[in-house]
Amino acid sequence: MAAPYTGSLHVLEDSGVPGGCTDYTTVVIVHGYAWHSGQYVRSLLGTPSHNRPHYPGIFSKLIPLAESHNVRIILLNRRDYTGSLPYTDTERALLAVLSPEMMSSTAEVAAAKKNAATFMQDRARELHEFLVQLIKRGRIYPVDRQSHKGGIVIAGWSFGTIWMTALLAHVASFPIDDVSLGDYMRSVTFLDPPYLAFGYPPLDKQYNPLFDAEIQLGDREKAFTSWVSGYYVHGDTPETLELKTPLQSPSPTLSTLTPEEIGHTLCLPPGGPGGSDAMLLDLGLKLGLFSSLREGGLYMPMERSPRDAWDSVEVRYISCERSVWEMPWGTSLLKKEIEQAQAQGLPMRTIRFVFVKKANHFATKM
Repeated sequence: MAAPYTGSLHVLEDSGVPGGCTDYTTVVIVHGYAWHSGQYVRSLLGTPSHNRPHYPGIFSKLIPLAESHNVRIILLNRRDYTGSLPYTDTERALLAVLSPEMMSSTAEVAAAKKNAATFMQDRARELHEFLVQLIKRGRIYPVDRQSHKGGIVIAGWSFGTIWMTALLAHVASFPIDDVSLGDYMRSVTFLDPPYLAFGYPPLDKQYNPLFDAEIQLGDREKAFTSWVSGYYVHGDTPETLELKTPLQSPSPTLSTLTPEEIGHTLCLPPGGPGGSDAMLLDLGLKLGLFSSLREGGLYMPMERSPRDAWDSVEVRYISCERSVWEMPWGTSLLKKEIEQAQAQGLPMRTIRFVFVKKANHFATKM
């Protein structure tokens, strides 16, 4: 059952500590845009797992595997999603949409950039505070960097990667208090992020069914679910990325779910018009916020910070072979940026790439 953590974030599911282990790793997973970590009816979270109705949430299939892999898995829902606190009016005001007239004003744009940056720094602080609280509750052990055991891995899937870059960008600004969180952090993981999560530009030639004029307006949402959860065969160059047509087999992941199952993993308001994720996405791209977080999170300061910047914490980038084009495009751009930074002698965090064959963005078949 979900542990009764306090704070603004919501632990939707906690697999618990593997029995008799002192060197297990705790994996905290942060979901993406609209699709949260849902698996079970929330009102039944207090009942034993074998008595709960089972819904195939985005990460729920990992829960039964946790103990056998010496892992504790925590599925975390972000603010405005099921179980977590909604944003306050004051917090939402930091994401106020800019009109075209406001975008032409240098002062308005500067103020909006500051507000959006504050919003994401606060989100990073929430994650930081959650991890500190997790350690204070006990039975979380520091990471052993020689044996690669113990500690905490925090992963952001898809749009949730923005929370990871924000955490890395701002961690040195947070007080260490009585817990040196860096001693416990094994890695920060980007789980199949799209290019926009890093603020990269799109392909010159791109496709998204939500903007396909050849599809009737009422049919675009259904087309999008098949498109985004399909399996694709891509080439090695931008010109050979498959933009539109998934494989016929396996079927797109979301097409295999019943409406009831989708209802327990999909939370539309944050990503809909006027929703917090929708406003963040709009401002993040317009104002270069996602680019700033990427740079602040991945590049190390020339002078060592007096506070813990997690210098020794590995960044792990997981890319899925069959994902929609937005993901491999982002991977290629980050690899190119790393090569350029190395050539210029710019200090970056250690980034390890992991390639998952035959998996798509919703990674249910590998």
